Amino acid sequence: MFARVARYAVAPEKIDEAVESFREAASSLEQLEGMEGGYVLVDADAGTTITLTLWRNQNVMEASETRASILRQKAAQTADGQVQSVERFEVAVEFGGDRAEAAERA
Repeated sequence: MFARVARYAVAPEKIDEAVESFREAASSLEQLEGMEGGYVLVDADAGTTITLTLWRNQNVMEASETRASILRQKAAQTADGQVQSVERFEVAVEFGGDRAEAAERA
C-alpha cells in the first residue's frame, strides 16, 4: 500500500470551510480505482490541515496524481488556504483496526 500526505496552511477561522471542502474532494477521490481510504486531520487552533490518502499500489497512486492535485488545490483555495507540501510514502507497517486484522487472516 502507498500513501500520499499533503500539508496545508488554513486560517483557524476557516477550518470548518476547509473540512467541508476536503470532504467534497474525498468524495471525488473515492471514485478512483485503487483508492483504499484516507483521512483529513486538523489542528483547529493552529489551522494546520493534513490529508492522508491510501492507495492499493504505487501505480494507482501515480495515476491519481493529476486529479488529486486539482482537487487539493481547489479545496485549499476554497478555504483561502495554501498547499505547503505533498509527499509520497510506501506503507511499511499497518496496525490497529479492522484492516490489520483482515491482513493477518489473509
